[in-house]
Amino acid sequence: MELSSRISEVLKSCENCGRCKRVCPFLDTYGTPDKIITETPEKVFFCTNCKACDTVCKEKLNPSDALFEMKSQLLRSRTYPVEVGNALRSANGYAMRGHKPPFVYYSSGDTVFWPGCGLAGTSPEIVKKTVRLLSKHLNKQVGLVLDCCFDPLYQLGDVESVKEAAERIHSRLEKHKISHIITGCTNCRKALSLHLLNAKVEHIFEALPEDAMDSFSQNIRKTSSFHFSEKGGDGRFFIHHPCPSFRSGAIRNHAKTMLQLTSGDNSRPSCCGHGGGLSSTSKDLSRKFTEKVIRAAKGNPVITYCMGCKGKFLQEGQKAYHILEFMTNVKPIEKPVSSGKKWFNRFLLASGQKFNPKKILFGLLVVFLIVLTTYLRRKGYISTDVILNFIQQYKVAAPLLFILFYAIGPSLFIPSLPMALGAGFLWGPFWGVVFSITGATSGASVAFLISRYLIADTIKKRFGYDKWEWLREKVERHGWKAVAFARLLPVLPFPVLNYMFGVTPIPFVHYLWASFVFMLPACIAYVAFGSSMGELILKGNVNGLIIGIIVASVAMLLPFALKPLVKKVSSPKDN
Repeated sequence: MELSSRISEVLKSCENCGRCKRVCPFLDTYGTPDKIITETPEKVFFCTNCKACDTVCKEKLNPSDALFEMKSQLLRSRTYPVEVGNALRSANGYAMRGHKPPFVYYSSGDTVFWPGCGLAGTSPEIVKKTVRLLSKHLNKQVGLVLDCCFDPLYQLGDVESVKEAAERIHSRLEKHKISHIITGCTNCRKALSLHLLNAKVEHIFEALPEDAMDSFSQNIRKTSSFHFSEKGGDGRFFIHHPCPSFRSGAIRNHAKTMLQLTSGDNSRPSCCGHGGGLSSTSKDLSRKFTEKVIRAAKGNPVITYCMGCKGKFLQEGQKAYHILEFMTNVKPIEKPVSSGKKWFNRFLLASGQKFNPKKILFGLLVVFLIVLTTYLRRKGYISTDVILNFIQQYKVAAPLLFILFYAIGPSLFIPSLPMALGAGFLWGPFWGVVFSITGATSGASVAFLISRYLIADTIKKRFGYDKWEWLREKVERHGWKAVAFARLLPVLPFPVLNYMFGVTPIPFVHYLWASFVFMLPACIAYVAFGSSMGELILKGNVNGLIIGIIVASVAMLLPFALKPLVKKVSSPKDN
């Protein structure tokens, strides 16, 4: 077998000083890296990849890289122990299940939160609250991705399978226009950073601004002190930094900043016992790693920012917490979560993103209204004669029902033009305008509120993030003037605009009055034309038709008088 340069360097320069054995239960049990590689190479699969040996090697040889390379070479040559083959099949099955429906979900947009399998399976509530937390502190919409980074296979040395998965992930990211990934898992941060070179990958502690970290520090001290006062503890934590965090000093520093009430922390990598798939290949050795951390904690509760590490500590009876439990004000989980429960949680989380209950309810309402309208038409309750008789008989109820129907129509993408023409035809120019503009404004408001509070993500995805970004930018720069422009010279159909404005930052009151004022010219034009047709058809009044056409024409020409406003808002450079 041809040895790589990393392996050759260790074999050539290692002095067998034994310093690495003192920081690693694996090396303490099986010997120095050079001895393992030359005499018992199959033992490299017990390496957790924590890199603790690198931090104490006086020759700065990075023996962990040599051990990992040896894993990869043994896999490529298919010369590995039976228990490693079993672990590989288990890891591949786990990763592939999490990489396929129904556990996969990708929202569309520039920035997303990638929680990782452990966090999503253990606490979906933390995942949802973290997305809102990131959106708030980054001042932009942050989406969600549920997928597996294939790190379980990577830790066993199966680099090729991970590269193939990374290509599929890359295609999914491109499809959903995602370029910035914020992870809630340091393993995901490591794996994605290594293989997704065209995407920006950060851990949440790297992505959040400094002022957010300060506020979280105060919140964590408050909530943790309350929790310990109930449990009889002393309010001091031992910080366990997950091994992959040692690739980024910023991650560890932010964790320390937020956790000022501590009894100590692991200054060098100290694996929880899960690394390298060790809990699958050697439970006894895995327990030694876990016990090493527990001894370092000296009876104090451990707080970490890896849900896999937390779960391992809980399994050994150690009180352990995840920082995000305090950052999101979620009740800490105090018992290990079973594998079946984790899969169930991930299924519910992914399904909830794809089939939001609010969206389902809204869809059922739309279907109900369509079915009801069809039924009433077939039964003869809705017809021209019935409507005219109803208007004459119920002079108050008829306009109210008209306004109600007009208010619902735009949300269902029912064209409003026939409504405005009908208002003029039935009630004449004055009352037709009053009823029509009231209904149109109400309809625009209903769609706006539905979009803002119920189906914001769906609207962005359905009508395109490019359109939303363009409209959001105009609103941020011009405020109500953007509404004026869109109403006078609509770049999109009114029903679409109503929903799109709901996912921009414009205040509802500004949207309401601007929609009312700047929909009025078109409303007057349509109502006037409808009224003129009523005068002609019902009364034979040709003069009324001519007057209506003149009024409609004047109203339709009004946007040209506001050309300076329109030009300013529509300019791509926003001069």
